[in-house]
Amino acid sequence: LRRPQVVLERRRMNSSQFFDEVAQRWTEVRKTLFGDRFVLPTLLMMLPPGRVIADLGCGPGITLGQLAPVAGRVIGVDREASMLELASKRNSEFDNIELRQGRLDALPIKDAEVHLTLAMLVLHHVDNLQESILEMRRVIRPHGQAIILDMIPHQRSEYANSMGHQHLGFSREALESYASKANLTVSNYRILPA
Repeated sequence: LRRPQVVLERRRMNSSQFFDEVAQRWTEVRKTLFGDRFVLPTLLMMLPPGRVIADLGCGPGITLGQLAPVAGRVIGVDREASMLELASKRNSEFDNIELRQGRLDALPIKDAEVHLTLAMLVLHHVDNLQESILEMRRVIRPHGQAIILDMIPHQRSEYANSMGHQHLGFSREALESYASKANLTVSNYRILPA
């Protein structure tokens, strides 16, 4: 009876010694052992089940495939047919993704159809920004959310010519003004590291 206890105690010490030895390299060791593709799917499990999410300006559908396993339904909207074609090919294994062609200032989504809209790195391409924010408000259900990820103000005016940017980023004050006019409230604002 004493021998298994001694063996278990030694194993515990070895585990402790292991982590003590690799503490400085743990990020690298963990990535080597497990990869890093589990983090986002795990965090997305915090979403309430059955959510209907609209990815506005979904492009080639990378985010759609990340949301599909945890959402009830995901609607991808993009202006460009070529982007929707890529999104369709990339996400063919999911039966809860719907792709719709349309503009952000005239969304092909019914009133209050979604719980959450996601606009990631797309609003700086939109000419009629206020109308697009109003459209986000129209399509979300009561107590829904509109999440925007975009650039902060910058001076790279060449982006207008090289990539068709309509806006050189957005300040918190500008986003709060657009949101207020759409009867939305900015409840969380943070600047992500470059």
